[in-house]
Amino acid sequence: MTPTLWTMLDASMRQRSQQPAWICRHKTGKQTVNYKQLKEAILTMASLLREKDIGVGDAVGITAPNGPHWCVAALASWKVGASIAPIHINNSEHEIDQQIAAIDPKIMLAHESRLEYRNTLTISLDADHDRVAQERATMDEVDPDSVAARIYTSGSTGDPKVVKLSHSNMTSNTVAARKLATFSADDRFISLLPLSHVMGILGTILIPLDHGAVMVTPRVLAANEILETLEQENISVLIAVPRLFRNIMNGLDKKFNAASGGLKLYLSLIRKSPMFLRKRLNAPIRKKLGGKLTAWVSGGSHLDSNITHYYHQLGLPLRQGYGLTETSPLSCIQKEFDPAVESVGKPIEYVEVKINQPDSTGAGEVWIKAPNVMIGYENESQNELSLEDGWFKSGDIGQLDSQGNVTLTGRLKRLIVTESGKNIYPEELETLLERDSMVKEAGVVEKDMKPVCILSIEGDNPIQEARRILKAFNGLVSSHNQISRFAIVDELPRTPLGKMALQQLPDLFDEFEVTTK
Repeated sequence: MTPTLWTMLDASMRQRSQQPAWICRHKTGKQTVNYKQLKEAILTMASLLREKDIGVGDAVGITAPNGPHWCVAALASWKVGASIAPIHINNSEHEIDQQIAAIDPKIMLAHESRLEYRNTLTISLDADHDRVAQERATMDEVDPDSVAARIYTSGSTGDPKVVKLSHSNMTSNTVAARKLATFSADDRFISLLPLSHVMGILGTILIPLDHGAVMVTPRVLAANEILETLEQENISVLIAVPRLFRNIMNGLDKKFNAASGGLKLYLSLIRKSPMFLRKRLNAPIRKKLGGKLTAWVSGGSHLDSNITHYYHQLGLPLRQGYGLTETSPLSCIQKEFDPAVESVGKPIEYVEVKINQPDSTGAGEVWIKAPNVMIGYENESQNELSLEDGWFKSGDIGQLDSQGNVTLTGRLKRLIVTESGKNIYPEELETLLERDSMVKEAGVVEKDMKPVCILSIEGDNPIQEARRILKAFNGLVSSHNQISRFAIVDELPRTPLGKMALQQLPDLFDEFEVTTK
């Protein structure tokens, strides 16, 4: 029988007791929660939920920072057969109100929150031994095809939806992950992705718990602290958005460029060596980045293949994954040191991908059929446009090569069609713009059927730099992709996951466009 999330993870937790489950770095020190403490807190919370008449079919809202409290709330909810509805703790009050209204949870589980809701229970790591004993003896029959999570997503385009994922959806992704890398109880995962997003749930809750591994939270989500955490906590699994890997690359590059001749010779030797030697010669670099690098995975948005190539030259195993909230989320991933760096790899186990109505180049909308495809949206009228005969219409434009690799070129909703009928893919232009070392971030939108861009620039004269960058960029691309209008901002707006908040870009461009003198 297909397990539920609780039965799958409980089986793993039972095999550990004194091993650390969570290590939380705080300004005042570290907090360590072992598997015994974690499970007893989960059972206590499950008992409290029953007391509040929470059970099968009920929605439980969760607002908590990444860490053991969030984990306790989710697993306690799954233990009693309820579904979780994660709410990002750093959202504005207005955004939280929107999400609560869309999900309408029966109860909210909160930690370190001033949230006022009609029925709220504080998440605790304390154990009540009477409740633990009572809950150990209570077994619920939960249908693996019932709803396990209701994920509110406005996406990057501002089109709000509530995605319903079943236990089967999420366990299938967790089981498939067992074959993607050699995970073990010795691994340490850094928890960076927000647990309000299913990518964070899979990558830093489900996979590590499934293997009895350790989850680590940094003090803050700042580059220096993340790098310190990688080194000091011996992080072996890093799952993050492309921007983090770009920042690490830029940081390494600055150190390498300022290095002595001896170090530059050493780096040249690594890059020229065959891969099996690179992974031995790079030991000093790996030590700074955690030591044992079981898996480095980028997801959430497009990863520039130049970044992947940079890490591969150093013998560092960066891979790109692909999926959506609606696919729980993982659907495709590159193999380790995959030579197809432009692609997002092949579909994972049990996942089928096809290109619907491909054009003359083989590009069309990516459709996905798999056990990890959602039950559907909470608002059933939204399903008609996204689900057809078991296929999920991703909204992504891609191609499928003869080896089975999927290569993405853009989003249907972002496609710009010029007056002459030429297709422009903003994601491709953003990647090219961000290859200039002075560009911190780039966003491309449509104005008058032409591409324009919003840039965040390093240096003291961003307007002058932007003009230089665009002159070089326009010399590389075809005429219909050339950009003549631009805006300058300090930083681009982001969703909690780190994607660009695309719906804000047109207004941002109008406000900050640099006029031609």
